[in-house]
Formats: sequence, structure tokens, C-alpha cells
Amino acid sequence: MSVSEKEPLLWLRHTDPEVVKKMFQYKLERAYERPSQLDIEAQKAIVISKRSTCLFYEVGASLFYVKHGIYHLSDGYNGASRGDVDPRVEGCARVVDGVIQEGKGLCRGSHAELNAIGNCPVDPATYEDVRMMVTLHPCYSCAKQIVNRGIKTVYYLWEYGREEFVTAYLERLGVRVEKYSSAFIQRWIDRNGYDPVGLRDRER
Repeated sequence: MSVSEKEPLLWLRHTDPEVVKKMFQYKLERAYERPSQLDIEAQKAIVISKRSTCLFYEVGASLFYVKHGIYHLSDGYNGASRGDVDPRVEGCARVVDGVIQEGKGLCRGSHAELNAIGNCPVDPATYEDVRMMVTLHPCYSCAKQIVNRGIKTVYYLWEYGREEFVTAYLERLGVRVEKYSSAFIQRWIDRNGYDPVGLRDRER
């Protein structure tokens, strides 16, 4: 019988209760399961998104490759370029005379996916199976660079007002696109009250 086939926690019967008290109690629950490696990548993307300087969206991306396990390459978040102005000081460049200007190319920010690719210390295309976890579904501009850098799979956590054709574009060019969710990550999101787009009046 392999280790994975053995019933867990039977050893507790023969363990000093005082010793058991010093252990992580949640790991001694029958229903406990470790987070998957993809759960961890999802957490990384969410946590790094908190570095975003954008006043409207918090987006994080984690880049990793898969070969007998998951190995982290880089991450990125959205916001103004290094050395550019802080939107909290100067305001959002898309807001002109108090009114937001959509679709006019005024945004100072670089997207999380592009920053994760740019922060990667190696060319992602040199790996056979590079994947990306991103908090919001990529836009068309990011999708084109995802294809160019040889990224094979994109996992995303939330939708937002993207171009409707982007998923089909990625899949047509050989990139698998998957909305990622799990019981573990949903509990973690709910517990931390995280929402990258709406509910902006909630303290996060």
C-alpha cells in the first residue's frame, strides 16, 4: 500500500494529546486538503495585484512553467511605468476636466501581463510549457504578446469589460484559456473580501 492510499490521522490515537495541541489543528481535520500549486499561483497573482497603482483596476499576473511540477518565473501588476507620476498625486490621465475619457489611449498604465513578461529573467519561449495566472481576463493587446512569447495556457480569475473575441483569438493561435476556480481559492477570496473591479467602497 502506497503512502497516499493509507488512511490519514490514524497515528493520532497513539499520540500524546499535549503534543497534538501544538500542531496546526486545521491540518488534523478530516476534510483538510492542501492547496494545489495552481491555487498558490492564483494567490500570488491576487497578492501582487495589490501593488497596482491604477485607481480603477487591480490586476496581477504570475508567470510559471510546468515540468514535473510548477516553477515560478516572474510576476507583474498594472500601473504607471517606473519613474512616471503617481496617479494618487497627479490623478488618472484618463480623467480630463473631471470626466473619464474611454478608448482614447490616455492611460499611463502598463498591464500586468506585459509587466510579468517583461520582468521574466529568461525568454518564456525557451520553455516548453509556460503558463500565466492573471486576475482579470487578458485584453487584446496583452493576448498578442502572450502568443508571441510562447505562453501555452492562460488561467484567469475574473471577467471584466474586455473585447469579446479575445478568448477565440488566443485559442485559435494555440493558447488554452481557462477560468480558474477551486474551493480553496474561493474560500480564501471570500475570507479576504477581495474584488478587483466592483465594491470599491469596501475597505480592502
